[in-house]
Amino acid sequence: MTTITLSWGDRPIVLETEGDRTFLRLGAALRVEVTDASLDQLDQLAEVAADLAEHQRDRYRAANVPNEVAAEDGHRFVGVPIQRGPVAA
Repeated sequence: MTTITLSWGDRPIVLETEGDRTFLRLGAALRVEVTDASLDQLDQLAEVAADLAEHQRDRYRAANVPNEVAAEDGHRFVGVPIQRGPVAA
């Protein structure tokens, strides 16, 4: 199996059609054909995307905790910026 790593940031995620074929475009560099995807596969994709969004929300909340605690104590927290990298799912 080949693994492709792609970082697309806030680039668009859209559906594209060409004739009778349908594609999911992730940013400018990746297009996945979903023409023959079953409803179960598409439902699973939606669940994974929702899980990913919740995971990212948790990361953002965790990053803000030191700032919130410092603000409650009347101090300003100056920390190290988060370095985004691979995350085990």
